[in-house]
Formats: sequence, structure tokens, C-alpha cells
Amino acid sequence: MNMTFRWRKLVFVFLIGCWATANASAKSPNVLLILADDLGYSDLGCYGSEIKTPNLDGLASKGLRFSQFYNTGRCWPTRGALMTGYYPQQIRRDTVPGIPSGGRGVRQPWAVLLPKMLKPLGYRSYHTGKWHIDGMPIENGFDRSYYVRDQGRFFNPKLLWEDDKPLPPVEKNSGYYATVALADHVIKYLKEHQAKFPGRPFFQYLAFAAPHFPLHALPEDIARYKEVYRQDWAEVRKERAERQKKMGLLNQELSKVERDLGPPYDFPEHLKKLGDGEVNRPVPWDTLTTVQRDFQSAKMAIHAAMIDRMDREIGRVLNQIREMGQLENTIVFFLSDNGASAEIMVRDDGHDPQAPPGSAATYLCLGPGWSTTSNTPFRRHKTWTHEGGISTPLVVSWPNGIKARGEYRRNPGHVIDIVPTILELAGGSPPVKLNGKPVPTPPGKSLVPVFSKDNSVKHDYLWWFHDGHRAVQVGDWKLVAPKGEPWELYNLKTDRAESKDLSETQSECAASLEKVWSEKMDEFKKLALQDLPPARQPAKNGKGKGKAKAKAPGGQVLINAERFDVLGRKAFVMMPEKSRRSQPQPWIFYAPTLGSYPDSHENWMHQQFVDAGIAVAGVDVGEAYGSPNVFEYFNGLYDELVKKRGFAPKAALLGRSRGGLWVSSWAASAPDKVAGISGIYPVFDFLTYPGLKRAAPAYGLGPDRLEAAAAELNPINKAGLLAKAGIPVFIIHGEDDKVVPLEKNSAELKRRYEAVGRGNQIELITIKGQGHNFWPGFFHCQELVDFTIARAKAGAK
Repeated sequence: MNMTFRWRKLVFVFLIGCWATANASAKSPNVLLILADDLGYSDLGCYGSEIKTPNLDGLASKGLRFSQFYNTGRCWPTRGALMTGYYPQQIRRDTVPGIPSGGRGVRQPWAVLLPKMLKPLGYRSYHTGKWHIDGMPIENGFDRSYYVRDQGRFFNPKLLWEDDKPLPPVEKNSGYYATVALADHVIKYLKEHQAKFPGRPFFQYLAFAAPHFPLHALPEDIARYKEVYRQDWAEVRKERAERQKKMGLLNQELSKVERDLGPPYDFPEHLKKLGDGEVNRPVPWDTLTTVQRDFQSAKMAIHAAMIDRMDREIGRVLNQIREMGQLENTIVFFLSDNGASAEIMVRDDGHDPQAPPGSAATYLCLGPGWSTTSNTPFRRHKTWTHEGGISTPLVVSWPNGIKARGEYRRNPGHVIDIVPTILELAGGSPPVKLNGKPVPTPPGKSLVPVFSKDNSVKHDYLWWFHDGHRAVQVGDWKLVAPKGEPWELYNLKTDRAESKDLSETQSECAASLEKVWSEKMDEFKKLALQDLPPARQPAKNGKGKGKAKAKAPGGQVLINAERFDVLGRKAFVMMPEKSRRSQPQPWIFYAPTLGSYPDSHENWMHQQFVDAGIAVAGVDVGEAYGSPNVFEYFNGLYDELVKKRGFAPKAALLGRSRGGLWVSSWAASAPDKVAGISGIYPVFDFLTYPGLKRAAPAYGLGPDRLEAAAAELNPINKAGLLAKAGIPVFIIHGEDDKVVPLEKNSAELKRRYEAVGRGNQIELITIKGQGHNFWPGFFHCQELVDFTIARAKAGAK
């Protein structure tokens, strides 16, 4: 064959192949996946609500509404399932008894997220909003990400990232509102996509925090609903159910209101902070006082305003896609991560009862009265596995691909079905091998056949387990049990409201379903154990985590620890498993490192750190009390880890009790090496603890001379240096602490930050009724753990 001809033929084949690939990509639909947070089944207009949601209603009228679609009953398990196609217990993203799992569980390497599956198919992937999955968005396959981790502040979030890089906290009174900001960033990424990648399909994952508590909304949005809910919540519920029947969504009688069922977690002190207007049971409206009615009406108005605003921002996103000429070929999914929440609590910036309801200074939750209405017509709420906790609206619209307009789909489905559905539409399928190893078959099923024909996809079973609540569904039969209570059996075809328990009259059916539930639990447990590092394997006697805890002779409790010397002093570093390590390695400098610290009380906390890929290190300098005489050992530890081992140039510092003196004094001497400081009832003022007499020897001075030099040497007097250096701080401290008085230590540090205009850089959680003790809340503070992980990762940037 002529060489020139052969070359031309090869070029032609190559170009045809490129054209075919590009053409396939062009025909693949764009995907917009929208997830609401704590949205009840009936909270959209197209699902029976009085709340105005014209944009979502419009999508429903041009597409499909699913009447029996399910989530996992809670935010983080749903997100793990939504992005992988597995039940969260299979991938350790919800609790499996005896296995390290749950909200801080780490997925197996084969449990990749959807963007990594879409990338070989030509897609660009964008994430915006809440995350609540292990790892970070970019490292999990997204090309761009605007990640708002701080869900407790809609107006001034403090923890944000763009493309996995930390952003500065949002200033108070800046005009920021999270729901609007998320839409802004989606539009930004879509415009960028149109400019740089016009020939490629996009996957946009938009995860709103609305309408999750705290109930924060824009004043103009609240005003639209101010008078709407000055009526009996039972009447609103009844009206919603009637609309559902009239529109043909459901033909279901209302479930009976469980008057004695309140929030899933009890915070009596928080209830007192909220005042006389709050009630934690769905009592009859006519038993409420005038104050209570006003308070409850205001809360529901804010909840409605948050949903209204979310719909308006969805409208802006849809307009952007329309302007790109891509709306006809974009499939839109809208759903919620769980049912409406009955929770009542006060977190983050607290609650000012004098501030306008819904403003940044308030912290309100929907509560069981209105949550019962939001979940119409079903029973119970978020966290439970009854229908009210796990039923979600699902709206699907795709003008080019779904001929149905305004139809319903009745077949049961689950969030595990979203991944296989999107993959089929994109021309792919879930991976069967990863790095040469087989990947477990995911349980989700593609819903694509349902787009044409109802009930064309059937699950052998659907399964739930959260917070001790259990459920399994096979066909029309559902077996469900609240934590610690017997199984209940319902026929969902005739009784979605779960009103008539048939477990006694249909005992054989109940026994059969219980067997399915137990078999699946055993199966999922085996899968959750896959690729679990030996150090995290459950001990054979069932009394621990094998090698996860290692007690040193002095009483320290360490995890995956290496011991070494620093300038003759004993040091350690707790390392993440190899698969979770990074370069540079994020790390925490822990203090005090003495013969018995860190101890067993801190083990849970340190486990969260290493599971998040963070190393924890310390060096024993004896009773230093913040003396600069030991800085050479701190610097020696820093040099060993950073200069020799490739650790991050900035560490997060964590001081417990006297450890506060250690970390604050060293931070003031080396602010360029510090990414943040966190503390558990930390000492900052050596005059309060241990006092001049005991502290003096560490400083090489007598008590009188140390007192004279306190202005220069006392760590609390260096607070201004920390503040001006912009070092963020997070502290939890008991109000009744007599050993390390709150006012002269943590509260004083906060005042000194505020005095130099850096009050937004420090957060102090105070606990009533607690002193200097081993109360578990000090050592299981998720906010402190999240802050410390975030600062450690920021130090590696």
C-alpha cells in the first residue's frame, strides 16, 4: 500500500473517531441535580403546598413527579448514597454497629463519586453548596466547587472553600445570603463552561442548605408569608392533603398526629433560651397561648420564605441554562435529603430573642408542630424511617428526552437510583473494576425506563437503618421499627400513612421481611469491612477497634502512632492510613503532651482527625506553662515534621487545659507557622492556673520576678499578637469551671480579639452547668473537630 495513502487513511480514521466522540458528547444531556435540605414531602406547590414555587412547579408540569421516592432519613447518608449509588452503610457513610462508620466514616477506594464516573464520558462537573461527604469536592472529581460548610449562618458563614481552597469568612452585615450566593456561583460556573467548554456536557450539583435550621431568611421574603400561618397548623395540613388528592398525587388519608412525639434529641437548656413561645410537641393549636401562636406562626413564615427564595434562585439558574441554549437538553432532578425536621436547638451564634425572627442573630428551628405539616400526609420526621422521615419529592424534567408532561410515576425509588440513571443517560455504566480489582455491584437501578412507562423498574427490596431506626420494603409491604421498639407492618398500597399495624395479623409476612432486613444488614456489614485498614478492624472480642488504640506506658492513648525523640524529648505523631495521607501532610500540634496526655477521653476526637487525613503530633516538655524556655523543642518538632517529613508549613494547634498555655505562647512567637487554634477549657492566663508559685520554675524565675514580667510573658497578654496575625480560634469551655475560670481565660481572649476588631475570628462555645471535668460533650464537639480539620487543611495550602 502506498505510504501516503496509508497515512491519509489513518488521519481520516482518527478524525472520524474524534468527530464521533465529540458528537456523542454533544448529544449527551447536561445534568442539573438540585438537593434541598430538610424539605418536607408537601413543601412544594406541586406537592400540595401553599408556598409559592413556580419554577419547580413549572418543571413538574413539563416533566414528571414521583409519588413514592425515598431518601435515607438524614443528610450525610443521603449525600453519600446520592453520589455513589450505594446504601450509605455499604460505604461506611452511615453507622454500621462495630465498624468505624457514620457521619465521619471514610468510603472504600472503590466507592467513587459520580463526577469521576462521568469524566471519561466527556462531562465537566461542578459542585455548589453543602457537601457532607468524606473528602473534598475537587479531590473527588469535580472540576469546580464552591463549598459552604458552615450551615449555621446563612448571612455570614465562616467556613467556605472554592476549589478546595479556603476562603475568608463572610463579614456580618455584608449583604450576603447563602441561597443567593449559591445561585451566583452556579451561574458563574455555567458561564465559564459556555465560554471554555461549549462542546462538552456539564453536570451541575447544586446542594442548598435551605430550608434547614437555623431559620434564616431575607426580610422581603418573610414579609410575603407573615400573615399566612396565623392559623391552626392542623388546618394547613388538612388543606395540603386535600390539594394532593385533587391534583392526583396521592389518595391518602392523613396520619394521626403523634402528640407525645417531640424532637429526636432533647436539649432542655436550649428550649429555655428560645423563651415562652417555643413548644416541643405538636399539641393542638387551640391549647397554645397567644405568645406561642405568634412564635410558631413566625417560624413557619420563615421556613416558607426560605423555600420561596430557593425556588427563585433555581429560576435564575434555569434562565442561565436557557440563555446558553441548553435548557431543552438538560435533565433536571430536584429532591430533598430527608423529611422536615422536628429538631429544636440553639447553636453557632446563639439566639437573641430581641432580634427580628429569621435574622442572623436568631437561631430558630421548625419543630414538630410545623414539621408534621410539612411532611403531610405522613408520620414522623427527619431521622425516623417512617414515611415522614424518608419520603422526598422528586421532580424530573428533560424536554428533549421525556415526552411526558405533568405525569406521575408511582413506582418506589430511592436516591441510590440517581447515579445509574445519570450514567445511562450519559452513555456509561457503574464501574465493574477499579485498578484491576472488581467493584461490588451497586444496588441502585436506572430510572430511565420509568421516563416512558410507570412501574417499569422494580426493586427486590428497599432498606433503611439510621439512628437505631429500621425499615425494609418488599413490594407493597413495609416493615418499620423505631429505635428500641417492636416491628410494625404496613401495606403501603392502601396505607402510606402507616396508620394500621398489621404485624400481628400478618405475622408470616412480618417475619419474612425481618429476615430480609437482617440478611441485608449482614451483607452490608461485610461490604463495610472491605478495605478497612487493619488498625480500624473491630477487635475479635467485640470490645474495641483492634489496634486503633495504643496505650503507652505513661497512659497516653494514641492511634497509628510513631514515637521518636526531639532534642532528647519524647515525641509522637499519629498518622492517617496511607490512602488518606497528603503532600504536604496537614497536621495538628497537640498539647499538653505529658505522661498521660492525650488520654482516652480524646480518642474519639483524634480518630476523627486521622480519618480525615490529618496527622496529630506532640512533644513532652514537662510542666512548661507557656514558658519560652521550651520553644526550642516545639521548633524542633516543627522542623522534624515540616522540613524532614514534608508536613504542611502551618499547623492547627489544639490545647486542652494547660495545653492552652503551650499553644498560645508558641503561636505568638511563630504566627507564620500557625493556621488556627482550638481549645478545650484552655488556660491562657498563668495567674489563674497554675498560679505564680507553680509556674515560676518553668520560667526560671521566682514568683515575684515572674509577676513583674507577666505583662510580657503571660500568654493572655499576647492575645493581640494572635488577633492581629489573623489566627482563627475555636474554644469550648464550661461556665462553671473553677480550675480554669472561663472569664479570665477563654472569654478574656475573645474580648481581646474583639478589642482589635477581630471578633469574627474567634468562636467561643460556653456550656452551662459544666466545669473542668470529663463531660463527653467537651471531647465530642463536632464543631471543634470540624474547625480543627478545616484549619489543618488550610495550613497545607
